[in-house]
Amino acid sequence: MALFSLCSSESSAQDRSGSIPIVNLMSEDESIMALRWVGRLIVGLIGLAILFVLVLKVILGPQFQKPVVQLARPRLPYFSHVVVITMENHGDKILSNNPQAKYINQLMNTWGFDTNYFGVTHVSLPNYVALLSGSTGGTHSDSPLQRFHQMSLPQELNQAKISWQAVMESIPSPGFNGNWYPDHLSKNTAPIVPPPDALYAKKHNPFALFPALNKSRPDHTINLTQFRHELASGHIAQFTWITPNLCHDMHGQASGPGASCPTSNPTLLIENGNHFLQQLIPEIIHSPGWNSHSVIFLTWDETNDPTNFLSPTDLRAYLAPGPEAPVIPVADIAIGGGKVPLLVLYGRHPHPLRVNLWADHYSVLKTIEDSWDLPYLGHAQDADVPVLTPFFSEKKTSSTR
Repeated sequence: MALFSLCSSESSAQDRSGSIPIVNLMSEDESIMALRWVGRLIVGLIGLAILFVLVLKVILGPQFQKPVVQLARPRLPYFSHVVVITMENHGDKILSNNPQAKYINQLMNTWGFDTNYFGVTHVSLPNYVALLSGSTGGTHSDSPLQRFHQMSLPQELNQAKISWQAVMESIPSPGFNGNWYPDHLSKNTAPIVPPPDALYAKKHNPFALFPALNKSRPDHTINLTQFRHELASGHIAQFTWITPNLCHDMHGQASGPGASCPTSNPTLLIENGNHFLQQLIPEIIHSPGWNSHSVIFLTWDETNDPTNFLSPTDLRAYLAPGPEAPVIPVADIAIGGGKVPLLVLYGRHPHPLRVNLWADHYSVLKTIEDSWDLPYLGHAQDADVPVLTPFFSEKKTSSTR
């Protein structure tokens, strides 16, 4: 039966007389069959999705049992300075004992190290937003076109008159609003497509995606060169967030002309990130403003992609959750960002301390808010999100005070 059928000769005659031709795309029977086919396709896709979720639950289920934790608000010391350094896409499994990450391993063995710390989810941007606001904003996208309107830590700091700044290593100027820099791609290129030579990425700068922050003080965002001048003078903000550029945060650039650190060279990415931290962290802890109540939180947004997505072991590691990871409602499965390092360099405790505290980026936010007596934002309010008390306890134990 033909897909297209013309009207009757009477209609054709009317068409020739000047009226608009009418074409029946399908007969009534064909239309019904097509609707049935579409319906079956939709039902089939839903069935496959449910089957996938159920298989995922079988593979991941045992790891997703959340402990019941009741935490009273502890009394942490008042931090004179907080520096948060966010790296990219590497879990503690790939970094621990890695010869390309010697300095990072030195930090693991000489300062505080949480061996049970997780990214909130995948991909990168939701983790940055979560750390800054206590919520992913419902996103699982890296698009720099997104905007977030929930309350954020910098807004709390403004209200409390606590100084803050965001350091984006290669941003060309304060308040720069481009998605990438440098960017030599056509203006018609989709914003999510990275230029091969780009160093700055807006998707790694959550401050630019909160309109309330851009509206108030866009000059709070500076590049690393300016930060180093401030560091040497002993005058830095009480809260500083540092995002290295794509060649130094272990993310890497897209392959193509001008790329000096392509994602296809993972060894180089780890070496570059390790070298960057080896230069920057001593500058911070030996600067005039650093004191015994200053702290650095060094972490990675999410773990690296699994070697084999079809391996249940690799998939479990990739999706392993921390507290309050996003949940697939149908099967009540938490989809986390995998285990990543959290290093805590606290001036008062310059000694090795390994802690096995189930935590994620919400815990860093909660710890900062606790020290400065700020309201807990978003999931930082939740009982199963712990404050990182063991790293600041005088007794050097894993218990809260």
